[in-house]
Amino acid sequence: MNTFFHDLIAKSNASTLSRNAIRFFVIKNREYMSELAAIATDLSNKNHHKAIWIIELLVEDHTEMLVPYLDRIMETIPKYKHESAIRGMSRTVYFLSVSKKITLNDRQKEQLIEVCLDWLIGDAKVAPKAYAMHTLCHYAQKEDWLKEELNNIINKDFHAQSAGYKAAAKEVLRKINA
Repeated sequence: MNTFFHDLIAKSNASTLSRNAIRFFVIKNREYMSELAAIATDLSNKNHHKAIWIIELLVEDHTEMLVPYLDRIMETIPKYKHESAIRGMSRTVYFLSVSKKITLNDRQKEQLIEVCLDWLIGDAKVAPKAYAMHTLCHYAQKEDWLKEELNNIINKDFHAQSAGYKAAAKEVLRKINA
């Protein structure tokens, strides 16, 4: 355990400046990636959601940095309860699914689909549901059963959802029904 890095994560905040500073630090000092993944997947660590903020930023352009930690991350995703952790992981899941830099195995894809379906039909907030829809839309291009399932879930209670949900849902429905 590196006290310096744990303190860096603990003292961070949700500001873009703070999160980007740590992201750039980890990119330049890749030996800290293991520690970052350990913090992010340790649900007993009160700062795990802050580590997820950094992973969420890393996955967009440096997806390959997560490869050694994917199994641990995949196992932990359904266990998150902190809203900020769920939101960050929903974005992470999306970028993992559409990445051209890495290839997920079939088990990992199934795990992502399952967690996205859970977020979509569960009590997740709008942002995780929107990212879940976009992730499932990506996989629905190759899985016909998923296209039908996604269509049913979105249309089930579309009228009762927020404007943000509806906007994402319309875009996804347009893509899967094209």
